[in-house]
Amino acid sequence: MKRLLLILFLFILSIQLNAKTIPLTEEEQDFIKNNPVVKVGIMPDFTPFSYYIKNTPVGFEHELLNILSQRTGLVFEKKIDKWTTIYTAFKNKEVDVITSISYKKFREPFTTFTSSYYDIPIMIFVRDDFGEYKGIKSLEGKKVGVLKDVFYIKELEKMGTIDLVYYDTYEELTKDLVFGKIDALMQNLTNINFLIKKNLYSNLKLASELILPNTKKEDLRLGIIPEKPLLSSILQKGLNSITKKEKEELVTKWIGSIKEYKGGHIELDKDEKAYLNTKLIKYCINPDGLPFEGLNEEKEHSGISSDYYSLFEKILSAKFELVKTKNWNESITFIKEGKCDMLALGMETYERKKYLNFTSSYLDVPLVVATKVDVPFINHILDLEGEKVGIIKGDAFVKILRQKYPSLDLVEVENINEGLDKVKKGELFGFIDTLASIGYEFQQRYFGELKIAGKISETLKLSMAVVKDDTTLLNILQKAINSMTNELHREIFHKWIPIKYEKGVNYDLVWKIAISSLIVILLVIYWNRKIIKTNKLLEEAQKKIEEKNKELEKLATTDKLTNLYNRRKIEELLEIEINRSERFGHCFGLAIVDIDKFKEVNDTHGHQTGDKVLEEVANILNTNRRKTDFVGRYGGEEFVIICPESSLEGVLKLMKTFKEKISTYEFYKVKNKTASFGVTISQKDDTIESILKRADEALYKAKENGRNKIEYK
Repeated sequence: MKRLLLILFLFILSIQLNAKTIPLTEEEQDFIKNNPVVKVGIMPDFTPFSYYIKNTPVGFEHELLNILSQRTGLVFEKKIDKWTTIYTAFKNKEVDVITSISYKKFREPFTTFTSSYYDIPIMIFVRDDFGEYKGIKSLEGKKVGVLKDVFYIKELEKMGTIDLVYYDTYEELTKDLVFGKIDALMQNLTNINFLIKKNLYSNLKLASELILPNTKKEDLRLGIIPEKPLLSSILQKGLNSITKKEKEELVTKWIGSIKEYKGGHIELDKDEKAYLNTKLIKYCINPDGLPFEGLNEEKEHSGISSDYYSLFEKILSAKFELVKTKNWNESITFIKEGKCDMLALGMETYERKKYLNFTSSYLDVPLVVATKVDVPFINHILDLEGEKVGIIKGDAFVKILRQKYPSLDLVEVENINEGLDKVKKGELFGFIDTLASIGYEFQQRYFGELKIAGKISETLKLSMAVVKDDTTLLNILQKAINSMTNELHREIFHKWIPIKYEKGVNYDLVWKIAISSLIVILLVIYWNRKIIKTNKLLEEAQKKIEEKNKELEKLATTDKLTNLYNRRKIEELLEIEINRSERFGHCFGLAIVDIDKFKEVNDTHGHQTGDKVLEEVANILNTNRRKTDFVGRYGGEEFVIICPESSLEGVLKLMKTFKEKISTYEFYKVKNKTASFGVTISQKDDTIESILKRADEALYKAKENGRNKIEYK
């Protein structure tokens, strides 16, 4: 057995070593032998890629160079200086390599580029007194700060409408915007956000992402002087050898460590700013409410609401102080007595509205029923009639469920653990709480002893609650919630709640598998020497199950022919965008694309050729869409494109790109094809049917006007 483990260990070790071996040619090996030292130009103020902590240069790029040095045997001699200096040195052949250089055709005569190792959005920052930003035209005649020799400078200069002001350092650039010497600046998101946080600048805001004809993002690459092609190929091979996992670890360590705020800018008036500058905000939580909120072993605030408070402290520069209580009922009492200004999380009810005001809900979580493992699946809450069912005392749903379902025998308990323990002992048939709370406890204490037997129709909608007379705090918190993206909400939620519940799961089968697993575990305990091997097998099985689940999810939402979203998924995404539009007041665009005279393709060349044309059109749409857009096949030769948070001008511009790409593409057998586009923008009180109808009418108009057209309604 030991010998087998040793062989397995050596095999795995050999795989790991081989994964990092770079296949170099004899010429490349000779180059390294004869030219082991490479001079590299790198910036001192390009956080988080290259910057100083005290007197030590650190960052993503320094670690990247260390990896390349280990893989290739090259030694990097660093020239650390401002961008304009190292850029000039690189052009003058004083250094061999430069980091953080972006591809532009005009640089090709003096640069050989590697592939990109990171892409960053370029943003336009303005002061909060700038007024409404309506696209790059808003900068006409304005003083706009840019870094000297930045890769998109020629495109800006070619426009001729902006008064460009050139800078050597990011610090000077940002400081001049803060103090009004310039009206706006253009630079990558990570760097300027870091400087804003570092210097506590409070009067800057994001206006928009910079999109120029040939520039979308800052693509960071290594640039090598053309005189050293072998060095270029060696470094590219080094970059290629970095695995996806290694890249993710680099990104998490350096770029993830800054914790960029993914929401929009929050506009506060003078009274709200004064409030935050002078007020210590005291808040209460449910100390036993994990994963939503609670106290950890050190008696510190933990859980979902803790992450929201940490975020709000950063983006609002607010001062929050936790008032500790024994339980949820005491927190409610403290609020009524004025010992707390607000609740971190609470559900809006008629009774609570007498002494609290609520923000809009920002967490919606279904209620479920936990039972013993041998209980059949519960399809409806009325299946619980005649049974004793636990629920936490003081919970908002106690009164709601008693009024709505008077036949239920609800038994109030002090906390979730008391409720689940009573179910385990048979004193209660079931226990009602949120999927998140019960799932969290299952992971901690009750695995294999209890199960989630069903979901009931009610949903817990959680908001922040503020004492009745403090409208200023309520308005501040509402603005903070409004500014948060769905991505950020999901990021916080999934950190604490990694489990999912699917209606209609065959729990008999699930628990048969669980019982079988339990038997295996008992055997493993009995055969102690096999425990390591068995755990390994279980991990692999779990991984395979997760992979199969992902495959099933993809099959359920993907069109088999084109690999785009299918009709069901597109309508689901459309529903989400309509709800977001109503909640946040953001418009989104919708377009229906129809291949012109597609029937002729099938009739003349056959359905296999028709399918090939559909695949090629799908690929054009998918590869030319923006990262935030959704593309799906709606049926036949029709495709639907959803453009979140987009203006009409932006959607029409994107459709024009699609139209030109399709009309100039040489399709399989049929050569040339065109497509017609029907475009619309979301409106108040839209439904899936109404917005699709407008886009379809616009498409019909495009067909009537001769095809290969874009029409809007």
